[in-house]
Amino acid sequence: MEEKRYPTVEEEGFGGMVNEPIVAPVPDTMPVDSFTEVHDWIDDLDWDKFPSFGPFSDEEAIARIEEAEADLKDPSKWVTAEEMDRRLYERFPWLR
Repeated sequence: MEEKRYPTVEEEGFGGMVNEPIVAPVPDTMPVDSFTEVHDWIDDLDWDKFPSFGPFSDEEAIARIEEAEADLKDPSKWVTAEEMDRRLYERFPWLR
């Protein structure tokens, strides 16, 4: 591993010790103008151009839940972990 090299005082052009770089502290409060600007920017976004993969209504959400519950009861849609392990070991014996 390569050792860290810190610049010397002569290279930096000032006196004192050279330490690890630090990150400037973030102020505890945000100016009100910046806060308002961000909210105005969010409000001005055209939300219809962003993709949405979730349900658009309560009815669609309920239909998706019912479909998922039906899939859980259909054994052709899933296999147990033990069956999956058996299939993997059968196809890829070095996984044992």
